[in-house]
Amino acid sequence: MTKNEIKQKLIEKLTPKLYRHSIATGEMAENLARLYNADKEKAYLAGILHDVAKAMEKKELFVYAKSRNIKIDDIQSEQPGLLHGIVASHIARNEFGIIDDDILHAIEIHSTGSKNMSILDKILYLSDSAEPNRNYDGVEMIRDLAFHGELDKALIIAMKIKLIFVLEKEIMLHLDSIEAWNETVITLKKVT
Repeated sequence: MTKNEIKQKLIEKLTPKLYRHSIATGEMAENLARLYNADKEKAYLAGILHDVAKAMEKKELFVYAKSRNIKIDDIQSEQPGLLHGIVASHIARNEFGIIDDDILHAIEIHSTGSKNMSILDKILYLSDSAEPNRNYDGVEMIRDLAFHGELDKALIIAMKIKLIFVLEKEIMLHLDSIEAWNETVITLKKVT
């Protein structure tokens, strides 16, 4: 599919707000990829497709995953909303023809993070968290750090804000988020 065909199909699948978010995420990811010498095309595609399953109801995500033998862990069973990245990766492959494993992995882990995050994974996580339509305390700092060569510092702030949000809701932290946090902390300690 061409980019325009993908965008047209996204218009049909997403709410207008989610579509704007997805396009803005793709554009920010492309700009960050340019800055960090990553693949701009992969970053853009991951960005525009990362939330293709976000408009699905939680039950629908669960049914989709189960019917396609997508592995669901205990935390995702309790919080099916966490499945949207995994389901989005599956949809990107099967409905949009994306076969690049780097793109699919970035989409899959964009909301939790994971250990051994690639540059593309980090770029998508940050772009989703801090695209220009986002407005919350700390988002400007994330953008500033990300666009001034401080990818991991931006990442740790984005993760911290997300982790605090989850803790305040008193819901379970996904183990992938904990591993991503710990690895990023270690990476930053090595730099200082």
